Amino acid sequence: MKYLKQLWFVLLITPLAYAEALTIYANEEYRPIIYRNAQGQASGVAYELLLRHEQQTGTKVTWEMGSWRRAYELALKGRGGIIGLSKTKERSAIFDYSDPFFEVAISIVVKKGREFPLHSINDLKGKLVGVTNGASYGPDFNSALAQKIFTADFNYSSSARFKKLLHDRVDCLVLATGRQGLLLALSADPELQAHREQFVLLEPPLAYDPLYLGFHKSMKMKGFLLEFNKTIKAAKNSGLLLKAKD
Repeated sequence: MKYLKQLWFVLLITPLAYAEALTIYANEEYRPIIYRNAQGQASGVAYELLLRHEQQTGTKVTWEMGSWRRAYELALKGRGGIIGLSKTKERSAIFDYSDPFFEVAISIVVKKGREFPLHSINDLKGKLVGVTNGASYGPDFNSALAQKIFTADFNYSSSARFKKLLHDRVDCLVLATGRQGLLLALSADPELQAHREQFVLLEPPLAYDPLYLGFHKSMKMKGFLLEFNKTIKAAKNSGLLLKAKD
């Protein structure tokens, strides 16, 4: 009888595990992965993926969007999940990860007329490179940054990075979403859109970087992530999730 009571208690609490809305933090300018659209609403590949999961499982999701730095700091405090997270050795000790749901091209953008050959990270030697504050661009880039092969100019805003490039205040910038992300970023700002021909995406990309949904280990979300992985697999099979190559 004691066993039956315990089993009944487990059955009662299981459906309530995610009854409360789950907070997901995200960068509001990570086009086309996750961003605010013209109406100020969450949009992008990651939004569509979590919406699909919400519809299939009944899990309610609340989006909290802002700068990447803010999203990361709140996720570090265990207040919610973070979408669009790269995997590093240091982060793997802090976060539980989903399976990768997308793969982005880590590319370099320059101002027209200031192109240079790009074969490896060493070709950035001595340059001032615009990057998103708090972002990771893969192990090779992170290692080169730590070794001071180039100098990083950190920004919270995507438009600020592009405007610095336009006005010759940096030599180049890092873009983690390929050509599609470039076009979307430029179209979001009138000044950048008016000068869109001034921006050149260098080929080939420096690397491809998988993206994940992560939760601080203190949140104990491995069960949720196992279910979310099923949604990722189904979305990949349907063609929803592709590499951001172009």
